Amino acid sequence: MHPRISFDGLSSFNWTFEQDLALARRIGAHSITIPFGKVERDVAEAGRMLAGSGLKPVLIAGGGAGGLIGGIESMRGAIDAARALGAPGVYTVSGPAPAGMSTDQAFAALVAALQPVAAYAAQVGVRVGIEHNSVASRGIGFVHSFADAADLAKEVDIDIVLEMQNIWKERRLPELFRQNLSRIFIAQVSDFTFGEEMRMNRRVPGDGDLPLEWLIGELLDSGYAGLFDIEILGPHIEAEGYEPAILRAVEWLSECLARFGV
Repeated sequence: MHPRISFDGLSSFNWTFEQDLALARRIGAHSITIPFGKVERDVAEAGRMLAGSGLKPVLIAGGGAGGLIGGIESMRGAIDAARALGAPGVYTVSGPAPAGMSTDQAFAALVAALQPVAAYAAQVGVRVGIEHNSVASRGIGFVHSFADAADLAKEVDIDIVLEMQNIWKERRLPELFRQNLSRIFIAQVSDFTFGEEMRMNRRVPGDGDLPLEWLIGELLDSGYAGLFDIEILGPHIEAEGYEPAILRAVEWLSECLARFGV
C-alpha cells in the first residue's frame, strides 16, 4: 500500500472500530481516518486498541451532529477524541441551514459559530477541517463547492477536507488548488457513475466516470504533499463487500500515484 494512502473507516461503514483496525492491518495501511461515531462511547478503549495497531490516526471524522451552527458543543467531543487519540485533526460537514434562512445568512452564521470551535481546537493542539458535501445531501450540509469551502476556511482560519467526489465539476480547479494549497488537510478519493443516484452512492476508484487521474495529477502538480484518503460507501460497496472493494481501491490508487512518481 502506497505510504500516501489513508484508509477511512467510513469505507467499512457498518463495521466496528476493532474490525476497521484489523482490516487496516491486513491491507497494509499506514494511516487511518476514524469516524467519531465508532469510538465515541469509549475513547479510552479505542486509544488502547489504536496503540496496539501500529496505525497513525490522521483525522477524526464527524462530530457536528446538531449542525455546526449550534456552536462549540457540537464539536467538543470529536475535538477531545482527536486529542486523546493523537489525531492531528477533526473534520465535519456544516450541518443543515436553518429553515427559512438564505445560504448567505447561513454562511455568516456558520462563520460565527466556527470561531469558538477553531479557538478551542487550537488550544488543545487539534486542527479543524470542513468538508464540502454533495448537493444531494443538503440535509447534512450546505457548503457544497471547494470554492465555498475555501472561502469559509479563510474567514475562520481552518482547513479543508478536499472531497474529489464533489469537486470534479468545478471550473478552474488547478488555480483553486494552488491558491488554497496550504489549507488542504487531506484529499478524499472515490468514484461515481453518471446517471446514478448521487446520495451515498460511490464506487471504487476506476469503476466510474470521474476524471480522477486528472484531478490527482493536477493536485500533485500544485504542490500537494498530503495523504489521499480512500472513502468509498454506498450500495455498490456493500454488495461487493468492504474488504475486496477497499483492496481494489488501494490497488488503483497505489498504481495511480506510482505513475505520477510519488
